[in-house]
Amino acid sequence: MFTTLLPPSTQVPQRMHWLMSMFPSVTMRFKTIWLILLLLLSIFSPQPGSAEETDWIAIGFRAGLSATDGNEDFEQYELFATYGLPWSWDLTPGWFLSTRINLSAGALRGGGETGFIGSAGPSITLSMVQGLIFVDGGISAALLSEHTFGHENFGGPIQFISHVGISFKLGANLGVGYRFQHMSNASIYNQNPGLELHVLELSYFF
Repeated sequence: MFTTLLPPSTQVPQRMHWLMSMFPSVTMRFKTIWLILLLLLSIFSPQPGSAEETDWIAIGFRAGLSATDGNEDFEQYELFATYGLPWSWDLTPGWFLSTRINLSAGALRGGGETGFIGSAGPSITLSMVQGLIFVDGGISAALLSEHTFGHENFGGPIQFISHVGISFKLGANLGVGYRFQHMSNASIYNQNPGLELHVLELSYFF
């Protein structure tokens, strides 16, 4: 009676093999999440010897288009905020190096699909010409609500965005800028096509 309730013995090895095959990808995802959390905790934790006060620097809007040919053409629209971190250096008169945390939330559109994209991560900024020109670069952890857009599959919801950009301050509070950014998943998933965007931004400085 009890043997009829058990699955056939030939199915047990197959199920165990399927279960074990899932562990590498799950473990890799948990390791990635922990690395992101540790990075953010190290950024926000107080450090001795900080010379500068932290504060909000700017908020604004960005819009981007695909920079390279792929399976689909993409557009990205987002709101962003920049927060100053307590590490900075005076280089020469009129030149200043600072660290920041970048936060963004918006929409990624391609292949007839639209999904949420949010990101957070550090950057380093070189200020020139008495703070009127900024050159910056950084890397952020990103989260997608959808990872399949038409014929393009980014592999999964966790992505990483690196960027380099330049911006110009217009008057006391307004600024415009350009950045080139690359998004990929660092091969934590089986598929990793990547996405490059040309991005324009409009900023309001506090």
